[in-house]
Amino acid sequence: MKAIGDLPRDIAPARDLWPGIAAAIGADAPGAARPARGIARLGQRLGGWRPSPAWALAAALGCVAVGVWIGRESLPVAAAPAVPASGAAGEPLAQAVSYAPDARFERTRESLLREVGARLARLPPPTRARVEASLETVQRARADIEQALGRDPGNALLQEMLVNCYQDEMRVLTTVREIGT
Repeated sequence: MKAIGDLPRDIAPARDLWPGIAAAIGADAPGAARPARGIARLGQRLGGWRPSPAWALAAALGCVAVGVWIGRESLPVAAAPAVPASGAAGEPLAQAVSYAPDARFERTRESLLREVGARLARLPPPTRARVEASLETVQRARADIEQALGRDPGNALLQEMLVNCYQDEMRVLTTVREIGT
């Protein structure tokens, strides 16, 4: 085996690479013709038609509309009678709305509430107070969102917030249940 110092210092390449490098650098110079990339290449394939920002915006709005429509179809609505809003200052009537989860969710929630009731009694008082405060906050938020949905039942953001409240409540209940195991 030869030592590194015994190797020749200058070895000429089999071919000169510099002309290709110079051409690539020159292609990036301002004003130089560049090969089509991305949307420009797509426009060439489509016979010169190029999607404009307006088309992109229309496609995005269409996707959002379909998402909202699918979301509204997946939330079952329990019918509730109209309830007059408190106040004689001419406030509009508010409808009490409840977006009822399915029966399986209700059974699971009731089961967790029973288990958590027994486990809460075994927790240290400071921990119990924090858990009860968390549950109360989630339940108050859910009631506020349901009241707001009564005034604006088609509001997709409120519907999503309500589902998130249900999930938050289930997270708290599940965590408390697992603490005691």
